[in-house]
Amino acid sequence: MDTAQARVAPVLVDDLIPIILESDDHWWPRDFQRLALISPAWVSPVRRRLYANPSLRSYRACHLLARTFKENPELLSYVRRLDLHPTTSDEAALDERDTQSLRCILGLKGLRSVTLGGDLAVAAHRFLNVMVDTRAVTELHIDGCLLTQGRSGSLAPVVPSLEWDDSIAFRFPNLRSLTLRNVLLTIIPSMMDRPAGLTHLTLDNVDIDVGFLPDICQGSWETLRELRVIRGNVVEMEDDVRSMLELCENLEMLHCEGHDLLYQPSVFDDDEPLSPLGLRKLCLSSFDVNPGTLQAIAQACPKLEDLAILGRILRVSPDEWTSFVSSGELSSLQRLISPSGTNRPPFKWWSSAEREELKRTCDARGILLASLTHKKDPLADW
Repeated sequence: MDTAQARVAPVLVDDLIPIILESDDHWWPRDFQRLALISPAWVSPVRRRLYANPSLRSYRACHLLARTFKENPELLSYVRRLDLHPTTSDEAALDERDTQSLRCILGLKGLRSVTLGGDLAVAAHRFLNVMVDTRAVTELHIDGCLLTQGRSGSLAPVVPSLEWDDSIAFRFPNLRSLTLRNVLLTIIPSMMDRPAGLTHLTLDNVDIDVGFLPDICQGSWETLRELRVIRGNVVEMEDDVRSMLELCENLEMLHCEGHDLLYQPSVFDDDEPLSPLGLRKLCLSSFDVNPGTLQAIAQACPKLEDLAILGRILRVSPDEWTSFVSSGELSSLQRLISPSGTNRPPFKWWSSAEREELKRTCDARGILLASLTHKKDPLADW
């Protein structure tokens, strides 16, 4: 090999560029900007990743993105997800430029997932009605967390809200996942069959102002697989959750989370027991759980495979947990996520010996025992 051949720099094969970009999910926009300057071969793959999921936190960002799309219409085909959280420092109404930018962005075609937050979470149905290609949307998120404390200079808190009625339901006929966070929800019942297909419903710190929870997925009672009701006024929604359990016969996962400061019973602690359910995953957090609750769960959920009981107001001792597991009442149980202590009161951490005894009992029945004390969150795959 001569000297000239030895000095030839290695060449990156262009086919490896998409693989390099897909190897990491934590690229920053500035990273993409630098990568696009390497060579023309990087431009198209970088644009595909950069514009696949625009996340905008200001109206200025909305203006710039709308202008970019106007000047480069070929970028429109890359957008699949949209995350909008523009906010203002006061209660000034949107000006014409703001409105035009939002209409341009919400009018994009081919969107699969849409998140509306910030100012757009106030009467969010107004902006949902602006969207054009709603038949393509399979995931919808309304997030009012940035407005729940009110904005600086506001005389009164700004209330994030959503009105769910026939006009919204029929605009999103292929919706599969609906997530509402920190929203005041109004549900208008339907007089006709709504589109079916909703499989995942999450209500995080949501208060229902008018209506009943089952009506939000009317038409999808047979298709709903996962229901999460987290924080919010879970006590007032207990009847709604029980109705969902009775109507959604194919529901496989239920996650209910209350407040540690309140001794409130779970949906299973009722004078009238639930009919046998098809649940395979159940997580109850921050409810007043006692041995009777475990018995009610075993009777209502004979197919249960994953059970998580969490919180600091639980009144089940390690011996009672061991007895419950060894009884085999949940014959299909494969994983148990238990607390690390018992509140009688007061709250008392379990000893290592008590924990080890429960683990041996679980091992004997082929049940994986986990807890939130582990570095890896055992609920991460829920």
